Amino acid sequence: MTRRKHTQDGSRRLRIGVVTTGLAITGGLERCVLEDTAELLAAGHEVEIWHRNAHSPRSEDGRAPFEAMGVPLHDAVDYRFGIRTAVRDAWRFARQGLRLRRANLDVLWLNRPEYLPFGRLASLVSGVPLAVHLHHAPNYNRIGPMAGGRTEFLAVSKAMATAWGAAGAPADRITIVPNGIDTDDFPAATPADVHRARAVLGIDDATPTVLYYGRLTRAKGVLALLEAWGRVLETATSRQPETVPASASSGRRLPLLVLAGALYPDEADAVNRAVAELPEDSVLVVPERDDVVPLLHAADLVVAPSIEPEGFGRVVVEAMSTGRPVVAAASGGTGEILSDGWERLTVDPSDTEVLAKRVLDVLDEAVHDPSLGERCRTWVLDRYGRAPHVTALLDALQARARR
Repeated sequence: MTRRKHTQDGSRRLRIGVVTTGLAITGGLERCVLEDTAELLAAGHEVEIWHRNAHSPRSEDGRAPFEAMGVPLHDAVDYRFGIRTAVRDAWRFARQGLRLRRANLDVLWLNRPEYLPFGRLASLVSGVPLAVHLHHAPNYNRIGPMAGGRTEFLAVSKAMATAWGAAGAPADRITIVPNGIDTDDFPAATPADVHRARAVLGIDDATPTVLYYGRLTRAKGVLALLEAWGRVLETATSRQPETVPASASSGRRLPLLVLAGALYPDEADAVNRAVAELPEDSVLVVPERDDVVPLLHAADLVVAPSIEPEGFGRVVVEAMSTGRPVVAAASGGTGEILSDGWERLTVDPSDTEVLAKRVLDVLDEAVHDPSLGERCRTWVLDRYGRAPHVTALLDALQARARR
């Protein structure tokens, strides 16, 4: 069957090869790949995915959403490249390039920039232009010849464009494509939503609740947050923060920190020790989950204290979409989102004393300024919805596609 040449809006119909690793949603990148794939299909384009899902966390959960959309899934070769194994790696990449060539793609969309050597060689052999999505900071000091050829870079923030430009990506080949979320998927919480979400977690309505969700690692600032939490509890004894909306329950409680995410073997001991050193029942650790909206509705405040600069900061826009203020790192994409009057919510997370004070200050602000939640949601609606993201992504892929 001959495929259509144009989409319903008259633009050229593309055949897009997506390159990623795991398919299950274990972080913002995987969620972006799933959502963007759905948007590309809805716009009338064809998508195929090359992946390493069998070697990734929660592999059993990864395939179903893509199969439900009818997306062809292909097991890919190992994307890793090493100096000592360069010849063997290059041969493996070249063979994958031949497979991609037979797929008759218009553009190869690499969602893991750390595998740029693979992408460049596969693009060269297949003859398919390469679009590299810069979701995080550079993995290389200098990318040199890897930035050549028909390669375009899509940066999720100005911070990532600057970082990759400093590593050698040509400035005229970097397009900023900020991430976006469907705000209908992250609705504002009603008092009934708050009560219901807290009941499931076993949290009293009068307990000021702070949420962190994501990978429970040192780089994401979890250990810094747990150190700061001890200071929060010491200070809260005298300040006694309230919850939002104010609870009718008699008395107020000391705040609770909810940690939601995956513990990794090499860091689990450090995180568990840090939790154990805090007062009993002051931290609630819950498993990683795809549906984070109930967690957001249960919270008064969300913290995103990544020590390693975030490429974008999806947690920030998800939380603000539900009307929850966020205390986030001032660096990278999170600091970029919290600009134009929101800078007071940013912090250097390595300064745990300041982090603790900022958490308490924003908890107080949320209680005493009822408009804060609505202003958070409006900020996301105006700047970080799906429509601007999808338009920018499609424009970038169309510009890079094979003629």
